[in-house]
Amino acid sequence: MSITLLSLLGVIAAGTYIQTATGFGFGLIVMGVGGALGLLPIADLAFIASTLSLVNGVSGLYGGVWRHAMFRQMLVFLMAALPMVVVGLYWLNHLGQFGLNALQALLGVVMILVCVSSLLRPEPRATQSPAWHFGLSGAFAGVLSGLFSTAGPPISYLMYRQPVELVVIRSTLLSVFLVLASFRTSTAMFNGMVTEAMWTVSFIGAPLVLLGTYVSRRYLLSMVPAKAVRRLAMSMLSLSGLILLIKALY
Repeated sequence: MSITLLSLLGVIAAGTYIQTATGFGFGLIVMGVGGALGLLPIADLAFIASTLSLVNGVSGLYGGVWRHAMFRQMLVFLMAALPMVVVGLYWLNHLGQFGLNALQALLGVVMILVCVSSLLRPEPRATQSPAWHFGLSGAFAGVLSGLFSTAGPPISYLMYRQPVELVVIRSTLLSVFLVLASFRTSTAMFNGMVTEAMWTVSFIGAPLVLLGTYVSRRYLLSMVPAKAVRRLAMSMLSLSGLILLIKALY
């Protein structure tokens, strides 16, 4: 087993724990840290993140967790997001080298903005956001899902502003990511955008995600406060985003 594969599996394990604790972050960790370390091309990492998000979502929602999701808001979000996933995938598949460098820089900027907005996150709203907020969030998230398999930033920021319990936020985020990952993976396969290396890492990583989700839910969540995990994740993502931006520019 190569050092690259071992490093990538370590990144996948970290993303699994962070997403289990906070409800988001798996795709950002895999894309951001994996891209910053140059483990695989952006397109390969995006497919792997999408495929393993399916495993993470199913295991994270197991045991009736999915019942807490905000289904009405999810429907509005997904109606806007799913068509934009196709747009993002099209852009990813038709960019030249200059475009790929620009894409890498854009990913770095997005990650840094996510971290800043997370650290400066305002207090939850007094009432739930109107439906159009979820539609607008869905459009942005769909493009990010197609390009980077990282739909988390728009919907995570919106959900953490809702006046609901943490279990509702986590179950809604995991449910949304599960649907988007299923759609993105199917679309990528249909368009012939999948290589043998992508499948290999996905198959090897799937048991690790299942085990990591179980261990995190059973033991680690009670040992480390979710707020501390969130701060660690944001620190990792900020550094990774900066590295990606520097690599793209120089």
